[in-house]
Order: sequence, then C-alpha cells, then structure tokens
Amino acid sequence: MMKSHTLTNRLWSKYFWLVLMWLAIALSIEFSLYRLVGSLSEDIPRLYGSYALRSLYFILSSLLIVGVCHTKAVKKQRQEGGLCAGKAPWRKHQSLLAIGIFLLNFLFLSLLFLAPSLFSTLAFEGSLVETLSAIFFFVGSAVLGTKFCGIVRKRFPNKILVMVGLGCLTFIFFVIAMEEVSWFQRVLEFETPETFSRNLQGEFNIHNFATKMFENAFYTGAFVCLIGLPFLYSVSAIPQKLKGLEVFLGSRFTLCVSSLLVAYNYHYWNSFSTQLPYFLTLLVLASLSRLGGTQKTRRMYMAFLCMLVMTQLSFFLQGDAMSRLWDATEYKEFFIALGFLLYSFDVRRNLLLYV
Repeated sequence: MMKSHTLTNRLWSKYFWLVLMWLAIALSIEFSLYRLVGSLSEDIPRLYGSYALRSLYFILSSLLIVGVCHTKAVKKQRQEGGLCAGKAPWRKHQSLLAIGIFLLNFLFLSLLFLAPSLFSTLAFEGSLVETLSAIFFFVGSAVLGTKFCGIVRKRFPNKILVMVGLGCLTFIFFVIAMEEVSWFQRVLEFETPETFSRNLQGEFNIHNFATKMFENAFYTGAFVCLIGLPFLYSVSAIPQKLKGLEVFLGSRFTLCVSSLLVAYNYHYWNSFSTQLPYFLTLLVLASLSRLGGTQKTRRMYMAFLCMLVMTQLSFFLQGDAMSRLWDATEYKEFFIALGFLLYSFDVRRNLLLYV
C-alpha cells in the first residue's frame, strides 16, 4: 500500500512539472508574439513565420494530450473488452440529423464562396442565423426547466447537486437566448437606456460591454462542455469521485455534430483559445473513430473531421470576402446553440435513466 502511494505521488510530481514546463513555453511564445493577450484582438489570420511555428506547438501539444487519453482508453478496452461510455450505436434519427447538419455546413460554405454578401447578410443582427441561435437556447432552457420541475418530488442520489445543476443550466440558457435577441428590444422597439447605450452595439444587452471577454469565455466554455468533457468521459478519464454527475455529460453524437463550432474562425484565429480547441477537436474525432462503435459511426467521425479541415481552410481562403471580419462568429454561435440544444436532450435522457 505504501509503495502504491509513493508511486502515485511520483506520477503526480512528474505530470505537475511537465504541465508547468508546457505553460512556461506557451506563455513565453504568447508574450514574444502578442504580449500575452494581444492574440485576442481582431486581426486577419497569421499563418507564416513564427506564427506558423506557434500553431505547430499547439498541434504537438494537442497530439500529446489526446494521445495520452487515447492510449489509456485502448489499454482499458483490451482489459475490459470495450469502453462502457458512449458505446451504443447511433439511432437512425441521429444519423439522419448528423447528415443534415453536415449538408447545412456545406451550404454555408457554398454561400461564402458563391454569394459572400448573402453569407454576411444572414449574419447581421436580428437575421435568420441569430434568431435560430436564440430559439435553440430557448428550447434547450425549456427542456431542462421542464425536467427540473418533473424531478422535484423524486428521491435519488445527489439530488441537491443535480437540481442545482439543472437550475443553473436552465437559467444560463435562458439568459444567453435573451442576450442574443437583446431582451426583445428590436421586437418591442423600446429605447436603449442611457447606461446600456455605451456598450459596443448600443443595445440593451450585457455581453457587449466586454465583447471579447464574453465571446472567448463563451466559445471556450462551449468547447469544454460539448467536446472536451464528453471525450474525457468516453475514454474513462473522468474521476470516479464525480460518479453520479455524469448525467450532465453530453453524448458522442452531440460531440460529433457540435464539433463544427471550432472551425468557424477568421478574426479570432490567432487566439490560443481558438487554435487549441480546433486542433484538439480534430484529434478527438480521429481518436473516437479508432475506439470502437459501428463502422457507420466511425465513418461519420472521419467525415466531420474532414469537414472541419475544409471549413477552416475555406475561411483562410475566402474570409476576406466577408463584409465584416467577425461574420463567421455568428455561424459559430449558431452551431454552439445547436450543440447545446442537443446537449439539453442528452441531459434529459440521462436523467430518465438515472432518476
């Protein structure tokens, strides 16, 4: 027992120094090129010289992170005869939905090349893309809120934590939806209060007081929730002490179709919080395609991986045709909203099995 404890301490010490070294290198790169936070500023993608070497560093870092998780998952697969998390094949309606989202993404890219003005028009405030994003969050909030009310009188393990989690998600989804539509200011046609007139768009919302901060936090949070955590759960990297809270983890299906959110980048491409999620997601999809499941789902993972590469390349090649540098982010937020809508149904289904 003492030897096991000593071995664990050595491993923790080893990983601690490796992480510390990685952070030191990453921070030195960021400081030399951007003075740490400069990469969060709006700019055209920089793909040359030291910027390309920086991207290569992020690729190698992503390879290391996903590679370690994948290797451990393969070992566990051999020992136990298969992964228990996310092993079930996709249902027919899931496969059809994935194909539909795949084709929708292809349509968006076609507009970028063939009708860039229309691509930008659809991204304007109050347009179709933003409206659908708000609707997805409203529906997701309603799904979780209804489930919250349905389990109030039931008894089950970790009830308080589950109820708090459901309540927080319901509230957060609702607030995000209201922020998307500026709390229905354009519909109700009321004047912007003087306090809010000072934000970036002069509209009745909070996020435009610190747009960069809210956007990067939103995009990073979406990656962690929709892609990062489901992958870690699939490869059995979630600590056992969180057992019971896996009801809040999305499915592999939601991970796959949500992955498109990481590829809609142009003016924020230079940000480390954009590049790392992008490269990590590519490798996550490659890992999942090798870890089992039906041949059909494996092909779907690879199809979405190829679509991520094609989507990002499309913005590198054609991004300057957009009316505004940030038009791509409206589509990014569309796929985030769609991902969280699917995630809300994942949580609902998990609770039906758990409660």
